[in-house]
Amino acid sequence: MSAGPGAAAAGPLPVVLALVFVAWFALAMLGLRSLRRGGRAPLAGRIERYGPRSTAPAADAGRGGSLTRSVTGLTSRVLRTRNVEPRLAQRLDQAGIGRPPAEWALLGCSLCVVLVAVLTLLTGSLLASIPLGVLAGWAAMRLILSVRISRRRAAFDDQLPTVLQLIASSIKSGFSLAQALDAVVREDAQPASGEFARALAETRIGIDLPDALEEVADRLRSDDLRWVVMAIRIQRETGGNLAEVLRNTVATMRERAFLRRQVRTLSAEGRLSAYILIALPILVGGWLFFSDPGYMRPLYVTFPGLTMLIGAVVLVIIGAIWMRRLIKVEV
Repeated sequence: MSAGPGAAAAGPLPVVLALVFVAWFALAMLGLRSLRRGGRAPLAGRIERYGPRSTAPAADAGRGGSLTRSVTGLTSRVLRTRNVEPRLAQRLDQAGIGRPPAEWALLGCSLCVVLVAVLTLLTGSLLASIPLGVLAGWAAMRLILSVRISRRRAAFDDQLPTVLQLIASSIKSGFSLAQALDAVVREDAQPASGEFARALAETRIGIDLPDALEEVADRLRSDDLRWVVMAIRIQRETGGNLAEVLRNTVATMRERAFLRRQVRTLSAEGRLSAYILIALPILVGGWLFFSDPGYMRPLYVTFPGLTMLIGAVVLVIIGAIWMRRLIKVEV
């Protein structure tokens, strides 16, 4: 006697429910650990936070309950053996995210488990859902980091002319460069205030101020700040009016920002076309998966279907990169 479709569908259901439970349990543990954080950090950790290659988030991995410590400690050891933790800590620092790398990796694993469970419930195929869910979760976490980093860098570049104008006015009033930067820090306009606070903290432990500002420019990939650091170095060697130099630099930055906005306006039609062409196959495919799963089933349960699906994903990625290069104009 052959089993009905209900029996076939009931096979992966306990596995899916177990995966969902494990994922949400890990998320709950991380949330409770975040709520229980507190206290003063050790002196060494507070100093490392201002280093040029800060891995200070990893120093918090030992806090929380015993179960959370065990899980985060194991994840941290795995990341260290793969030499991933320093790079991930640097990217989290650039994005302004205060979570340790182990916690971020656990959040990514939990997201992957949830996506695998959802895809298994939608498609009924656990073997096909595992690689798709893991790939989608990894891409989502990487995309979140990249978007946060790019937004933070863009916000810093937008604030930099105003910050330099304030520094130039402070220097003209008789303040030193370090005092002018301290005035910027007291304004508490993030992310510029936090980055310059880090530069000032580095100077207090023996690093030269231009070198500390150069580290900020490298961390945020700010060409404008590199020009400012170059102007400060030249002024220290040859003398001159630093306030006037900074004001001329601010004028150049604002002209470039105006030109950049004009180019972005002129390329808006190309960007919109790129977004539509990329989203169209994804939306149509998602709608067909939702409306007629039986029609789309051969696409992910047969070898020719999987080949076509992977080829389509690769072609969409290539097309997205190509169109991005076409509409991106450097100013």
